[in-house]
Amino acid sequence: MDRRTSRRRLLIPALGLLLLLVLTRTALASLAQMDVRPAAGTWAWWLSVLADGIKVFEAAAVLFGVSQIWLGRGERRAAEAKAAILARKAANFQAWQVINSAQGKGGSGGRVDALADLIANDVSLAGVKLDGAWLEKAQLDGAQLREASFENANLSGASLRGADLQDANLTRVTLVAADLRGASLRGALLREALLSTADLRDADLHGVQGWESITSLTYTNIQGVRNPPTGFREWALERGAIDGDNPLERQTAQSFSTEWRAV
Repeated sequence: MDRRTSRRRLLIPALGLLLLLVLTRTALASLAQMDVRPAAGTWAWWLSVLADGIKVFEAAAVLFGVSQIWLGRGERRAAEAKAAILARKAANFQAWQVINSAQGKGGSGGRVDALADLIANDVSLAGVKLDGAWLEKAQLDGAQLREASFENANLSGASLRGADLQDANLTRVTLVAADLRGASLRGALLREALLSTADLRDADLHGVQGWESITSLTYTNIQGVRNPPTGFREWALERGAIDGDNPLERQTAQSFSTEWRAV
């Protein structure tokens, strides 16, 4: 039994004792005046005492109800918090079921929404297997995707801003027009990846692997990339990447993204 429950159980006898004391005091005060009361007024006196007792009881009942509401606040909040945690766990479990059951299958298979739900619940996606998944325009900002596998996956137009893709397998992934600003690609494998019109501004490219075989870098924005491999910047610019946000080039890039999405 916790302390709060003990207090509640003591409250009822305390209120009963208070009622008894009030009634006793009223009766004693009235009896003290019996010598000046006519005998005919005895019934009226007892009715008056009863009426006073009922008023005291009503006041005590109101006080008891208010106290129960006040004392129950913490318990209700704890119950609500527990229910929210259980609901979140159930939602996470269902999302993982969707992702795991769709492994090795093409198309989205509900994985876009499942991933968004897990990210919203601050669940790590490290090591998740999404090979061949169709995740076009998926919202994965800030996702923890260390050692995740996206081999042959379609992430065209996906938002991966600030995502942790350290040591991720991005072999032949389609990242056309994807937003990778500030993302960590440390040690990631980019063999034959499609990065045309992607935004790599401020992305961390320390130790990135397979970059020499990237299939497309046309209009890829590499402004401010951090820790790029030796020679990467010059190599990327030679293949159509841009270092800065030129409005004319960006307009051309958007057109390119629409017309050459499959390139």
